[in-house]
Amino acid sequence: MKVIFLDIDGVLNSRAYDRKRNWDELTNIDESRLPLVKNIVDETGARIVLSSTWKTHWDKLPEKCDTDGIYINETFAKFGLEIYDKTPDLGIDFDRPDEIKAWLDCARETIESFVIIDDYRYAWGKLADRFVKTNPHFGLGLENEHVQKAVEILNKTD
Repeated sequence: MKVIFLDIDGVLNSRAYDRKRNWDELTNIDESRLPLVKNIVDETGARIVLSSTWKTHWDKLPEKCDTDGIYINETFAKFGLEIYDKTPDLGIDFDRPDEIKAWLDCARETIESFVIIDDYRYAWGKLADRFVKTNPHFGLGLENEHVQKAVEILNKTD
């Protein structure tokens, strides 16, 4: 199985999007970024695992999702996308790389390849070669160049 560890803020939205979106409605996801995620999924067959702080709103069982989790599911579904899983919340003493490592260690299927798409430079360590950094400040978050890099990482044969 191939996996996309996906952040939301800074990947599926940006400062430019924040200037034009409707703040009176739930519009945190810039839907123009989702066809790019779909391209990665279509070209690699990867499954999406939420690594974003938004994961607290989402659950595999739709009835356990809160309003924001339902929004994520509905917005992704518009583009034929679905969330497969989410990384565990390990508490305040741990950060995103730790959560991704924990998810990988407990994966029920063999992980053939994975990519991490995020806008924040955590101390990725051994995961650094799997990291694709977006730029929400001077870019639009996820862009074509990131899609190409993610596809290369996911489809790379050693």
